[in-house]
Amino acid sequence: MLIVSNVNLTENDGAMKPTRFLNSSVRDYVLNINNDYRYMKMGYYVSLHAEVLGNPVVPRSENAIDAYRHPILLIKAAKHGIPTLPYMVTDSARQLIKKFGFPILIFAVNPFSNGGYRIANNETALYRALRSFGLNHKFTVCAQPLRGKMVSVKTVFGKNGCHGLSEEISRRFYEVFKLPICRLHIQECDGKAYLCGIQKIEIEELTAADLKLISEEIAQISRIGEKYWLR
Repeated sequence: MLIVSNVNLTENDGAMKPTRFLNSSVRDYVLNINNDYRYMKMGYYVSLHAEVLGNPVVPRSENAIDAYRHPILLIKAAKHGIPTLPYMVTDSARQLIKKFGFPILIFAVNPFSNGGYRIANNETALYRALRSFGLNHKFTVCAQPLRGKMVSVKTVFGKNGCHGLSEEISRRFYEVFKLPICRLHIQECDGKAYLCGIQKIEIEELTAADLKLISEEIAQISRIGEKYWLR
């Protein structure tokens, strides 16, 4: 198993840096540990390069793209039984107000977004969000109703340490998309949790405890061996 990581894994000195891997033709099972898997970012290119070489890789580039394309994230999550809320893809404030009322969650669809969201409580805030996230109306946005409380959790191999409603969402998200590191935006309402969005994590946000958990998970994957890539 080859570990390719832009994260400083002190307990895994054999990890290869992404730039070195992209210039190699190594053949092996690849575990891609990266803080950013968005399209055209280093994490995405590592997975893509592994696939070009014919290597089994986690995560696959297709999953990385799907996770960071907001409507596709919601469709794929719902298809696999992960709870989600109704959504609309549009650039029309009137349509959103008519369908959801206020408050409204706004997520970007444009490929240059970092995955954050805004809450619009009135028309002025909604128009500002549409202009900002749509890059002056060049792109649509993906909107959902805000019915409860938003929580954002740091997820490492599907674990977030919250031991609540959001932890089950994190676990199931990882089972489907296999992104080792990310931040999930989750809405909790009426005693239930719903996946709303995903965002990259800055390397500086990873704590010593996170790095220890990553190393432990890598060790577990190593013990599982080839079966891990076939799940």
